[in-house]
Parts: sequence; C-alpha cells; structure tokens
Amino acid sequence: MKNFISVFIGLLTLGMAQGDNPSVEMHITATVVDQIEVITIADIDAGTILAGEEEKEINPILDAGAGILRLEGQRNSSVQISYSKQITMTNLLTNEPLLMNYILSGGVEDNQSVSELFITNPVSVTLNSEGVYFVWVGCRFSLLGLVPGQYDGDFLIEVDYN
Repeated sequence: MKNFISVFIGLLTLGMAQGDNPSVEMHITATVVDQIEVITIADIDAGTILAGEEEKEINPILDAGAGILRLEGQRNSSVQISYSKQITMTNLLTNEPLLMNYILSGGVEDNQSVSELFITNPVSVTLNSEGVYFVWVGCRFSLLGLVPGQYDGDFLIEVDYN
C-alpha cells in the first residue's frame, strides 16, 4: 500500500508541474487481510527430571508444564496451524544434540483438560466468537545419554487464514 501512495503522490506532483489544469486519475485496489496474533502465555516447563527415567513427556492435555499459546484474529474464522513436529536442540556448552518431538492440542476455551489433540499437521481450526483459540504445546524427548545443561532450539508455528 505504501508503494501505491508513493506512485500516486509522484504522479500528482508531475501533473501539477505541467500546468494547464492537468488531471490525473488513478484507481487503486487492495485486499486487506486481518492479522492473526500468536501470543505466548507460558513456555514449556519440563520440571525436575529424575535419574533413571528413559523418556520425559509433557502431555499438552494433562500436564501443567505444557506451553500455552493464544491465537487472536477475526471472529469465527477458519485458520490453518502448521508447526515443527520435531526439532534438534543444542546444548549451549557442549553442542550435544537433543531431539524434541512436539505434541499439540487446542480449543476455543481456556481449558486445557478439554482441549483436543492435533492429529494432523497442518490442522484447520475455527476461532471462537471473540476471535480466540488456545494451543497447548507438549513434548517428548529421550533422557538416555542426556548431558546436563541448557539447550536451545526453535519451535516454529505458523497460522494462516483458510
């Protein structure tokens, strides 16, 4: 839209410089699409990991440590959510990898226990009458050979109107 305005101003200035009451007619069309905002309410909290466990799972429907995202957009609209199902995180000190598998659930109300597990990726959902949808992010990862420390990696989620 900014480029259209610049062109229009440029043409208007050019026409005025020529004198003799010039006129310039320009038709501009644009499609305005509402934005979808993804707000992080809570990060995943793996809690305390006990020695002897082989795997850690944070269930997006049952565990309080699940991450929470709030989607805000156009009321009652259908959106498509796609996300990183698996990523490799890296230990910041040793560069050791940690393979993370993500599990998501969602719902139109802020009630984790009634959220529905995402079976497909991407998944289509409908925002509620206030334009809101909640997503809970859980994960599963192996503890075998895990090196203590802080791990870093990027979980990506993309939300688009259908």
